[in-house]
Amino acid sequence: MRKYPKQFQKVVEFLKSLDVKVMIDSVTYYREYKDEKSICIHRNYNLEKNGLIALLHEAGHVLQTQSKKVYNHYKNIDDMEKPKEFNMYQFMNEVDAWNRGEKLIQLLDLDINPKRYHKQREEALLTYYV
Repeated sequence: MRKYPKQFQKVVEFLKSLDVKVMIDSVTYYREYKDEKSICIHRNYNLEKNGLIALLHEAGHVLQTQSKKVYNHYKNIDDMEKPKEFNMYQFMNEVDAWNRGEKLIQLLDLDINPKRYHKQREEALLTYYV
């Protein structure tokens, strides 16, 4: 198994306990397909900075699937018939994943600058307002 920077590795180990595989690839995403869960982090990310924060966000999506209260129901909305509802719930889903990722910082006792986390979250969430 590949060794990552200390804090990134801590999150990887946590995800491993949830049967989630973490990989470095050309994109960043969380995917659940059949019984396999995986997170990919873009290879150009600094795994001690923006890559770590991206991993925490994607881990937030993992935690959504562990929870009874999730915002993934936007995926069941026909975006052609109800585009505003689809966009609203998709945005709520992303905010929820960011919030869950932020809670992991405390749970795993990570040393991450809150301003850096919030800045990256804001930049990501602003992409939904193009």
